[in-house]
Amino acid sequence: MDAKITKARIGHMLSYDWIKIVALCAIAVVVWILLFTTLAPRATEGQKLEVYVYPNVDVDSQAFGGLDKLHREGALSYNALDYSVNELTDESVSVVLPAHFGAGQGDIMFVSSYRYDSGQKDEEGNAVMTSDLEKFVSGYVGNCVWLGGEAQHPFASGANANTQDYLGGCGAYLGRYFPDGLEGALDRQAAEEDFRARIGGDNRYKTEEQTLAGIEDECARLEALRDAYLRVCGYLKDGTISVTKLEMQMETGEDENGDGVVDSSDVQTVEVYFSFDLSDVPGLENLIATDRSEEGTTTAQSVNMVILNTRLQEECARYEQVTYLDYIVRESARLADLAA
Repeated sequence: MDAKITKARIGHMLSYDWIKIVALCAIAVVVWILLFTTLAPRATEGQKLEVYVYPNVDVDSQAFGGLDKLHREGALSYNALDYSVNELTDESVSVVLPAHFGAGQGDIMFVSSYRYDSGQKDEEGNAVMTSDLEKFVSGYVGNCVWLGGEAQHPFASGANANTQDYLGGCGAYLGRYFPDGLEGALDRQAAEEDFRARIGGDNRYKTEEQTLAGIEDECARLEALRDAYLRVCGYLKDGTISVTKLEMQMETGEDENGDGVVDSSDVQTVEVYFSFDLSDVPGLENLIATDRSEEGTTTAQSVNMVILNTRLQEECARYEQVTYLDYIVRESARLADLAA
């Protein structure tokens, strides 16, 4: 039997069977895509870190780097599987934020607290001053995480992870794994038990070998979070960062103005704490800056970081922002030293 491959035979096959060949190639591609999407890790909402940048603030995405760099530098743990930075404009901010926040998205907002003339006048004809931070918080207070320490959240209608003090919650969470105090040793058994209890459906851990490797990653995550938490608490004590105090108007449901009618004009001024002020972080301008300033020049002054939406995240992913904030301070200092 003559089975020799010749140009004529190849041409004959292609002339009659090209449709079959194309179909087989297409099927192979579809099968490959299905296998990839089925076997690849699927990030939950808590495993995505989504950063939003308010208009007039600029984040140097190249200096921050991508997910791989943030993993290597300890800014995010192994449990963060996706990272994105969304830079907003004056035109997009009113469209993007309602849509994204309504879908439960958003983990961090960078915004300026610089106060400027809103263009409105009060009853006495004086200019009404505002800031982008005030505008953002007043519009999305339910998405902002409380940073008021022991002070009570004034707008809380019920207890959830956003109305409880964020750093206090982080300390309590870590306390479960460091029973002898945060300076002590990690309780590896507690870490392993909780890890095994939550990894059902996570296709990164199909075998016991993969699970054991995951337990090591989990122990490293908890120790890194503990270290970052202690450093952030230290930054607050030494003034590297601070918590911004805002005054907001709150409807009380009582006749505050004495006109005999309870309506939206019956308000009370309350103090609220929803953002970390990063103005005094040395070298911050190498990572984040704003042109909201007296002279309109670029500066790190007034840059604030708001933590968002943790009530919708699984608890193990709720404190990635702590290591991210710690990284900002450490990386800013490193870049400042390089520039010196």
